[in-house]
Amino acid sequence: MPPIETRDDLGSRAGTALFLKRWLRRPFAVGAVVPSGRLLAEAMARTTFAEMKGRDGHVIELGAGTGEVTKALLAAGISAERLALVERDPELASFLRRHFVGPQIVEGDAARLPKILSEQGIGSVSAVVSSLPLLSLPADVVRGIVEGVFDALPRGGALVQFTYGPAQPVPRNLSQALRLVGTRGPRIWRNIPPAVVWTFRRPAGP
Repeated sequence: MPPIETRDDLGSRAGTALFLKRWLRRPFAVGAVVPSGRLLAEAMARTTFAEMKGRDGHVIELGAGTGEVTKALLAAGISAERLALVERDPELASFLRRHFVGPQIVEGDAARLPKILSEQGIGSVSAVVSSLPLLSLPADVVRGIVEGVFDALPRGGALVQFTYGPAQPVPRNLSQALRLVGTRGPRIWRNIPPAVVWTFRRPAGP
C-alpha cells in the first residue's frame, strides 16, 4: 500500500514547484533552485532561537519564500505571534498566507525594512533571519538591506544568514564599513548544496 500523503507533504511539493518556477523567471533574485533543505532550515532556526533568547520583540524573516525556514522557526519554539515574514514576490507571499496562520506576512522589499516595520506597527526586533541571496544581488541593494537590518536590531542583536559558497554572505567590505562581527557555523554537508549558517552582529557599545 503506498504511503498516504499528508497536507504538509502536498504543501511541500507545491512549494518546491512554485519555488522552481520563480527561480526560472528570476534566478538571481531567488538564488537557489529549490527551497532550503530541512537540515539547513533547522540549523537556521536553532541559531535564531539562541540569538533571540532574553530579548523582547519580533523575529523578522527576510525572503521567506515557501516557508521552509518558517516551519523550522515555529518547530524550534518561536511563537507565531512573534514572527513577521517579509517576502517581495507576490506569488510567494500569497503562498505563505495560504499555508501559515499566525505569523505576520508582509509583501514588501527587504531593502525598505525600517519603513515596513513602522507601517506594520512592529516596534522592537529580537533577531533577523534571512534567506536572501545577498552575494548575487546588486551592491547598493545589499547595502540597503543590511543597513536596514541593523537599524532595526538593538545593539548586540544578530542577523542570521546562510550561504552556499566559501565567502561570508555579507560582503566583507560592507561588514567592515558597518563594523559588523561575523561568526561562521559548521558546514552542513547533507544539505544540497552544502551550506553554512553565519551570524552577524554590531557589538554593544559606542
